[in-house]
Amino acid sequence: MLTARLIFALAASLSFAAEPSPVPWHTKTSPHFEILHESVWSPASISLELERMFSSMRLNMAMFAPWMVKEKTKIYIYSSQASYLGGEFKPPRWSKGLAFVSKKTVVVYDTGDIVKLKAVIAHELTHLYFESYFAEKLKYPPPWLNEGLAVYLEESAYPEGGPWSRALAYFPKERRLSYPGFFSVKIDQLESESRIADWYLQSYGTVLYLYRPQTRVQFKAFCEALRAGKSADESLWNSYRVREARDFGRKWTAWLEAYSQPGPGGMPMGSPSASFNIKPVQLSSFTFTNFGSKK
Repeated sequence: MLTARLIFALAASLSFAAEPSPVPWHTKTSPHFEILHESVWSPASISLELERMFSSMRLNMAMFAPWMVKEKTKIYIYSSQASYLGGEFKPPRWSKGLAFVSKKTVVVYDTGDIVKLKAVIAHELTHLYFESYFAEKLKYPPPWLNEGLAVYLEESAYPEGGPWSRALAYFPKERRLSYPGFFSVKIDQLESESRIADWYLQSYGTVLYLYRPQTRVQFKAFCEALRAGKSADESLWNSYRVREARDFGRKWTAWLEAYSQPGPGGMPMGSPSASFNIKPVQLSSFTFTNFGSKK
């Protein structure tokens, strides 16, 4: 069964506008991007900011999308949400950005906050790079891996860590999904916004555990195995020598407990995020990203 994101991605690719845009786009170029912005003035230092972000993302994503080094990606930046929603790309109302893999194009809108804008662009670029890797074999990445990795790179846009890394330290046990069931959960199987939000947080936490500096080679092997059609259990054994998903769950839980322990300053590695205490918000490129209620 196709996920909502995959269905939308396929439909969007088919309806990608071939006609000249009615928007008076202004263009900036940098070594790795062609930036088209609707406002006469582009977001402050956007070319420099995106190249800095690219340097960081390249370390994590070039092994999946080597083309990112030589080919420019187009980034459309609408001047407002209203303009974005009414524009040629016809995004759903909940989205903050879109990624068109076949066109190597990302579409976002400016909120006036350069850090949040970079976070959304990083999220969508991750989808672009990672989905292109699976598309080489006419496959689509597992939803939890695709979204978890996008949030992982989204966090890199925040100089001192973003809301996801802080909230993960306070992720209640009773709200986590058990393994191996987590690996096969579909978004439309979750009954509430809060459960969807928790799924996103757990997806991010799972990728954060799997993709550490010392496990880069293993993570690539894990993704390669999944792309080849192997199950999560087979892929974990082939790459991490974890015998089964339940064993992975025990190891991940132990890691998360250590992650949540007080650091030198007396606080956990993350600190409470205001975003974690409110109704889920639609921050990134999928419905109900961010966090559920925690009282």
